[in-house]
Amino acid sequence: MTNQNTQRIEKMEELIARISAGTGLDAAKAEKALGIMLNLVKTQGDQTKVAELFDKLPGAAELAIAQGSDGASKTGLLGMLAGGMMGGPLAAVSKLTAAGLSMDQIKQLGTITLAYAKEKAGPDLVKQVAGSIPGISGYV
Repeated sequence: MTNQNTQRIEKMEELIARISAGTGLDAAKAEKALGIMLNLVKTQGDQTKVAELFDKLPGAAELAIAQGSDGASKTGLLGMLAGGMMGGPLAAVSKLTAAGLSMDQIKQLGTITLAYAKEKAGPDLVKQVAGSIPGISGYV
């Protein structure tokens, strides 16, 4: 990771601290969990709206890439299945539980992240992005 990416990810420290305080996770685990969630948004959401959202959340795109990617190809069977069968959200929950989060912590992660995004980017944009991700729109 380049120094520039490290600096951008540091801009997410406020949100990481909120997640850590709200979930009881240490900062490293909170950062990993946030990266997984942001990667879900980046890969499953409307790309135009996601770019607009990430522009208002400095460091979000870099964290999504750095922490959310498992190194697997974005193509292949899982990539094809993710489209219409909630593979994206279900895969993210699976990654979060594998990272050691409980279902309650995953819910808190979502609530805290959505509140932060609404605060920084506005509720309308957050609703538009969430509405473009199968299985997520009901949580906004």
